[in-house]
Amino acid sequence: MALKSLAVPLDADAVRAIRADPELWALASEQPPFCAAWGDEPLPDISRALLAVAPAGAAWVGHFGDRSFQQAEYLLDPVAYRAEARTWKERERTTAYRIVAGDEAFAAHATSGQGFAWRCSSAAFLATAVQRIDALDVAAVRREFSVAEMDHLGLYKVHREEDDDHAFARVLAQLRAFAEHCRGVAARDLDLIITLY
Repeated sequence: MALKSLAVPLDADAVRAIRADPELWALASEQPPFCAAWGDEPLPDISRALLAVAPAGAAWVGHFGDRSFQQAEYLLDPVAYRAEARTWKERERTTAYRIVAGDEAFAAHATSGQGFAWRCSSAAFLATAVQRIDALDVAAVRREFSVAEMDHLGLYKVHREEDDDHAFARVLAQLRAFAEHCRGVAARDLDLIITLY
């Protein structure tokens, strides 16, 4: 599983249409800009409308290539991560989850090929997320960061034998790279769809 994002204007009519209509979303989700074109087959009207509002060359961009997206949530605030209740619904409401995985659900019917929900973040939320990442007290967070604790909490793709300093540096670098991507998207006044593939 990899975290991927696609920059689009969420307020465009075509994007609003696929958020509201499951059939339109199903038709569009297997065509550009969400997937590669199927040879010479003509594109549905909704896909042409989406391509007209998407930035040139719009494509899914991968993040957290080592699948450390849940570890990035933990790094954002280890104290809160261990203190907060861990039901799925509670986790989805945390600031750290929303920064990494998207601020809100894109649409109840929109899921990736593996069944993961599409989520989205507005340009304004992305700017706030970037500020939060930029403002991290790295020394304080590092003191609280523990591979053994992440393993105990059952975070995805944690390797218990990894050195804390190495793991922290790795996850922080990925989180900062994600922030830079979000900064660039927000600067173009675009929003993000985010999901797992």
